[in-house]
Amino acid sequence: MSAETARRGSAKGPGVVRPGIRCGLEMLLVGALVVLVGLPAENAMYRGAVFGLALVSMVVVLFWALDRQMRAWLAILRAETDQSEID
Repeated sequence: MSAETARRGSAKGPGVVRPGIRCGLEMLLVGALVVLVGLPAENAMYRGAVFGLALVSMVVVLFWALDRQMRAWLAILRAETDQSEID
């Protein structure tokens, strides 16, 4: 095992628990708001469209949070790469 591999393995990356909890709360909030706004629907088709919109908006929030997490990992890896080039 080379020193670079050992150093890269020992680097602390961004956490997963706090962003996961944040993403879950954001998804819950967005889905609940969409459902509460469209809840008084009496037509079954309109109610189905509201639930579909809530589901789509929750998936959008999920991928937005995934993008934030990937950007955080890439920033750390770029900083490690820049540091290893200096060494």
